[in-house]
Amino acid sequence: MNYRSQDRKVPLGILGKPFGLKGHIFLRYYGNLQENIKDFDELYVEDSCYEIEEALIRNKKLSIKLKGIEDRTEVEALRSKEVYVLEKQLPNLKEGEYYWFQLENLNVINEQNELLGAIDHVMPTGANDVLAVKPIKGSIDDKERLIPFLKKEIINKIELQDKTVYVKWPRDF
Repeated sequence: MNYRSQDRKVPLGILGKPFGLKGHIFLRYYGNLQENIKDFDELYVEDSCYEIEEALIRNKKLSIKLKGIEDRTEVEALRSKEVYVLEKQLPNLKEGEYYWFQLENLNVINEQNELLGAIDHVMPTGANDVLAVKPIKGSIDDKERLIPFLKKEIINKIELQDKTVYVKWPRDF
């Protein structure tokens, strides 16, 4: 469960170059499965809301067609812009699963009850995701840390309501 505003905009990807002549545009989707874009009826680009008319995946590349945009010239204006959905539009996750944005800014505390910092962002590495932890006021030191997001081996508990992640991570790592 996330305790943030349900109308918060969550980034889904960034628009690339136009594809074809009828208003399609490539989308670099931030998620793992490009076909998940089909779960959303509408997207936000800056302050405008667009309905998704069509989503195509060809040769592992995703392109979308937004309703009301009919040609390459119109869609070119959206190039390099980030695409968002409202948080309330995101599919519910199973217990113990989290969206990356939910982990951002959570405090990280080790088994010795030491504050290591706060999660700045989450990085995909292929093998497993990694928490990028930056020092904050009250941290034990000014070191930045990269902590593997391994639930059984490293992560003891995630408390979204308390804004804290408890980890098995020594201070000198």
